[in-house]
Amino acid sequence: MKKAFVVGIVILLVLPLPGKGKGIVYIDIDSASIRLYRLAFPPLTLLQGVDRWGIGKRAEAIIWKDLEIAHLFHLMDRSGFPQKGYLQERLIKYDLWRDRGAEFLLSVGYGVGGEKVFFEFRLYDVVRGRYIGGRRYRGNRKGLSLIIHRMMDDIVEILTGEKGIFCTQIAFVSNRTGNKEIYSMDPDGENLEPITRNGSINLSPSWSPDGRRILFTCFRRRNPDLYEIHLPTGRVRLVSSAVGLNAAGVYSPDGRRIALMMRGKEGTDIFAISPNGKRKEKIVGGWANEASPTWSPDGTKIAFVSDRRGTPQIYVKDLRKGTVSCVTFEGGYNCSPAWSPKGDWIAYAGRVGGRFQIFVVRPDGSEVRMLTEGDADHEDPTWAPDGRHIAYCCNRRGNYDIYIITLQGGGPWRITSMKGDETEPAWSPRIFR
Repeated sequence: MKKAFVVGIVILLVLPLPGKGKGIVYIDIDSASIRLYRLAFPPLTLLQGVDRWGIGKRAEAIIWKDLEIAHLFHLMDRSGFPQKGYLQERLIKYDLWRDRGAEFLLSVGYGVGGEKVFFEFRLYDVVRGRYIGGRRYRGNRKGLSLIIHRMMDDIVEILTGEKGIFCTQIAFVSNRTGNKEIYSMDPDGENLEPITRNGSINLSPSWSPDGRRILFTCFRRRNPDLYEIHLPTGRVRLVSSAVGLNAAGVYSPDGRRIALMMRGKEGTDIFAISPNGKRKEKIVGGWANEASPTWSPDGTKIAFVSDRRGTPQIYVKDLRKGTVSCVTFEGGYNCSPAWSPKGDWIAYAGRVGGRFQIFVVRPDGSEVRMLTEGDADHEDPTWAPDGRHIAYCCNRRGNYDIYIITLQGGGPWRITSMKGDETEPAWSPRIFR
């Protein structure tokens, strides 16, 4: 994972190209539904050097996958495109592209020189007949995927006003080696990296707000203890080792507290501890079992699971007022809450007809929506930083894999296909800026 934090080496230069229409939001991503815009994306053009390593082919595959997962575009069939090559503004014949039905046009060129590569894109509004903007990226060819993900994030930002989700990581649990270890990967499923290699049982990964640390529960000392790994160095430290249970640890948005499940007097309770584990405060507890804390983005509330009414349901506690309210009223088993980074939804897994599906509900308990369906279990939802994309695990193919969907009906996209089960995904904040 150390390579994930050498962005200054991988991307040496990001240069804006002259553009127009700054400040315009072309695509509204906050609406309940979204229309996919017709995007013309011609093949990449080699502008400089000799491509001995198939850089262009690999880059194009990453771009296609990112465009698909972005869920903003209908990618047009390339056959019959009226123009080819790297299309600069003076060469664009907007009427020909409009006749083909295109609404946006993305042209990408690249160059190769030794170990260095550069990419640049130009984006056009075909309907209005104008150049929107472009940028150039330089870096080492070994950092190709990061360069392309950065480029795609910038394209999404130009069109929507908000950066994309591709300069992030998804941590998850896999038993592919026979042990439950924690791994990370890009949102397109590439660049798999092991986080733990201790041969024990590792569960419940959760990212710090700065994306440089991951909390996880491990049984290496024959007790479910809470650990933290510092990703740039690989250093692991013990955070909490109370006898019985130290699980589902999650950092508060400001990084000053960690909420986690611990053993209470009559069941499991939720405590808040300091990052060094020295200060501890019970924030949810009683005779019932309380589990799976998740913070609101402002840190003033916590959603959690409780069986205080007989069945597991999702509750919200206002930490300032001390009030607790139930937000799920349908279904006999609702669990794994995850609060959207925008604060407007809580995702969770709810059992329907013997199978778990992914739902979202407003924090006040209104507007419940079921996002998945089918004869399989869909579990452990986690939000991308954009508040649109949700990753979860599902066993529709027998073993559990990680999938991605959007609030507006995009997906599902399967991003793992390894031997064994991949579960408990945790989406990082934006790491590479």
